[in-house]
Amino acid sequence: MGKIRGVTYLASRWIRRQPMWLVEDLFIVLGFAILMFVWGGINGLRNVLVAWFISGAWGMGVNLVAQSIGWDKQQKIMDMFIATPVRPFHYVFGYFISSLIFLAVDFLYMLILIIYLNAWTIVLASLIAVAPLLIISNLVGLSIVMRIKKPTNISAITNPLQMMLIILPPVFYPASVLPETWRYFVLLIPTAAGAEIARQLSGLSSWHNLWYPVAVLAIWVVLGILASSRVVKWGME
Repeated sequence: MGKIRGVTYLASRWIRRQPMWLVEDLFIVLGFAILMFVWGGINGLRNVLVAWFISGAWGMGVNLVAQSIGWDKQQKIMDMFIATPVRPFHYVFGYFISSLIFLAVDFLYMLILIIYLNAWTIVLASLIAVAPLLIISNLVGLSIVMRIKKPTNISAITNPLQMMLIILPPVFYPASVLPETWRYFVLLIPTAAGAEIARQLSGLSSWHNLWYPVAVLAIWVVLGILASSRVVKWGME
């Protein structure tokens, strides 16, 4: 635990130096909440809660953790950790814990809305869906950044990947608005599958086919493990 705690501390130093990144999230939360309310009223606000948990989990792994590790690799900071008793699990998990601050702060931002809507069932359902998605997003992020050779390509790849898989698939909107034959293809995307699981568990979805998005996330976990295990090298490995 001491090794993980040490990595987490070092990875969290930005919170003291650049706290405005956390404040920036407030305006994004408010913006999407207003947009979804105008679009769908109270039901739109319920959907934005699901979307925000899912998008936060995806962005945390693919963008925050992956970018941090990618830059460590490019700037040779990773070599410093390799030279210590820290192992890959301690290193990645430490960055993962440090990034949870974004999910925690976003939850505080949305707390008034959650209480107003009495949406604790949605919160619980979203957290259940977020658990496997956090694993997938971190594994996918690692698989990508460890293959990148040029440092300028890190953000240029992870940022669009984060936004593309949040905005386009049914994350902020329910998959039930799509034709049923389309859903099976669209829900192959992990963010869409996670959002659909949360909506079905909380009663927001009119499509009752829980096994399919669950199977999709299970397959993505296996693929993520296989892909990341091929590129994550530590020391002389």
